[in-house]
Amino acid sequence: MNTKQSIIDLVQIAYKKGIRKVVFSSGSRNAPLIIAFNEFEKFDTYSIHDERSAAFFALGMAQQTGETVAIACTSGSAVLNYAPAIAEAYYQRIPLLVITADRPLEWIDQGEGQTMRQAHIYNNFIKDSFEIFQESNHTDEIWYNARMFNEAINLTQIAPPGPVHINIPLREPLYNTDFDFDNDNAKIIDQIAPLPALSGLIMDNLADIWNRSKKKLILTGILPKTKGLKDILKLLSDDPSVIVITETTSNIYEDSFINNIDRFIMSINEDMSEEFKPDLLLTLGSNIVSKKIKTLLRKWNPEEHWDIDESDKVIDTYKSLTKHIKSELHTFLKELNKRKNNVPSTFKNLYLQQENKVKLKHQNFIQNAPWSDLKAYSVVIEHLPKNINLQMANSTSVRYAQLMQSKSDIVYNSNRGVAGIDGCTSTAVGASLVNNKTTVLVTGDVAFLYDSNALWNNYLQENLKIILFNNEGGNIFRFIPGPSETNQLEEFFEANHSIKAKSIAKAFDINYFSANNQEQLIEQLPLFYKKQNNNRPSLIEIFTPREKNMEILKNYFKAIKL
Repeated sequence: MNTKQSIIDLVQIAYKKGIRKVVFSSGSRNAPLIIAFNEFEKFDTYSIHDERSAAFFALGMAQQTGETVAIACTSGSAVLNYAPAIAEAYYQRIPLLVITADRPLEWIDQGEGQTMRQAHIYNNFIKDSFEIFQESNHTDEIWYNARMFNEAINLTQIAPPGPVHINIPLREPLYNTDFDFDNDNAKIIDQIAPLPALSGLIMDNLADIWNRSKKKLILTGILPKTKGLKDILKLLSDDPSVIVITETTSNIYEDSFINNIDRFIMSINEDMSEEFKPDLLLTLGSNIVSKKIKTLLRKWNPEEHWDIDESDKVIDTYKSLTKHIKSELHTFLKELNKRKNNVPSTFKNLYLQQENKVKLKHQNFIQNAPWSDLKAYSVVIEHLPKNINLQMANSTSVRYAQLMQSKSDIVYNSNRGVAGIDGCTSTAVGASLVNNKTTVLVTGDVAFLYDSNALWNNYLQENLKIILFNNEGGNIFRFIPGPSETNQLEEFFEANHSIKAKSIAKAFDINYFSANNQEQLIEQLPLFYKKQNNNRPSLIEIFTPREKNMEILKNYFKAIKL
């Protein structure tokens, strides 16, 4: 029997379970995996040299399709370079199959090159890890390995989805291996794991509490774009006691909802706070971007807080959780809607009246604002093409986008699981590859420079459009309390620089545009979005005043408060 039989089984099981895309990073120890998956000839395989970028690239594809994408690297520190994307996938609930090639077990900690302890290396941010028998001919061990492959791939999709790790020790020879796929003996094990259905009695009891409450607030976090969910929430909020607050990353836009959290929250002063306090908070979706709503809800401490989630993990973000409800989201909301009674209340109207005031103040300030990040973001968001896929980088990019009017035809994405800047461009590149829509990445200079290796591959698409805000550093540190009061602001927090992206764009054959003021930006954007003759991506670099940006943003929030 072939000593690499388990590699043959892995390839066949992965295909039968619906995996179609595999991202490799070059190396020797993972050579059997590279050869086998390619010789099978039924996978879309990609080669990205930088493992950190490769993993985010895969994350971007899985984010768009919802399908499990596999990544496979060589042994040693290459394995560690996957970690940021795996952590992001775990907290964003994106399915990745992480395959790491390893040295034989007997050589771990024995001075062998590219060798370290890889077993269970991602334990803090992975759904599960599997270590298989190495180079086995024994039928029981072959059976065990195949069973582990089945379990691992199943687990990437079992709710909630996420990344799963398989570590594969491999002995030489690594290249001269015959992979015979003619005999398909790979055993398939399916796991059927439906979420528990809440009984009618439980739903009746919850509905009783819901119907007694006169001030109900529904808050939505990161969610995939689903038309049905918006419709259910609209029905549920067709009640004067219910208000829905969403973020861009919720992908739910409705005129009767509050769609811009931060600018709304900043308008509520201490005297008004008690009127706006809910007595029942219902949360759905994962991580919230807005720090302001987190702070306010922790202060308000509503009497009831229900979190609807498919996971067993109990998350008490607002320090007021009373019920963790494990349920499929649409099912729960539909059952609640069947039992709800409209409650006489002024709560929803209070929020909507305040939102109308805030919207006018926002429009007046933006209209008269001088050239700055805030002004430029308002122009960029206003001129976004219809039906695009928007990728918002961390951290100022997503926050500025949250201040602007959401658009129902746009799909909003952002790596807000862990919220690092390290793979924003790579994620957008992967997303653009599997999405026929125009994919627009809005990013800052630090995030872009940090992840410039995202452009070092053969998979850049014409539909990728990069909007780069260059304010010569991490301007967020001029806004948050603390850094600006130190002597180390510019060098160590803001990381002030004078790098321009034009040379980077040229190096990777990317069409380059630039704007230094509002007039230039409005003039350049149509050219930037226009299909280019060379079928390459485009990048527009927007230069804004580093020292004025945060002063203007602070004045904006003051104006909203008045």
